[in-house]
Amino acid sequence: MAAPRYNGPMKRKKQAARKTPAPASTRARARPRGARAGSQVLPPVSERRSFEGGCHCGAIEFTYATTLPPPRWPVMLCQCSFCRGHGSRSTSDPSGELQFRFERPEFLRRYRFALRTADFLICKECGTYVAAVLLSGRGAQGVINLNTLRAPPKGLRAGKPVSHDGESGEGRRARRVLTWTPVVGPV
Repeated sequence: MAAPRYNGPMKRKKQAARKTPAPASTRARARPRGARAGSQVLPPVSERRSFEGGCHCGAIEFTYATTLPPPRWPVMLCQCSFCRGHGSRSTSDPSGELQFRFERPEFLRRYRFALRTADFLICKECGTYVAAVLLSGRGAQGVINLNTLRAPPKGLRAGKPVSHDGESGEGRRARRVLTWTPVVGPV
């Protein structure tokens, strides 16, 4: 005996509509390789941001401009007795710019020690270690003490302890020329 046949209306499967690619301007950007869903997306490297800083009393001030987003700033915790004694956390960007303003130049103290390869800028009035500067054939380069930023940015790394013991004066100068921030204006 044959099975009864259904004679009612038939439901047909709808064919899936063909998708055409969205224009590039409306497409969502893919996550960078290795990034997790929900992870922080960093701004494009081409955007330069400026950060203001200086000593406590305002005699020595600076503007640090960088294209690096704060989570990518190198944070160094130098282990020399000077930097440890001042609780210094330093950063620099060889592609950035550093500009100093000496509001009260009579309070600027340049301190050199050990190999005497850089001037450490200290305020005579409030005692703050602000930055270090090196003069070379390529001009002046500097490194800032992050603790002197007026508004520290969010997302900074904890810092990496570094020791340069055993480094020669020439080796130290060469490293700094390559890794410190170019200084524009008076030093």
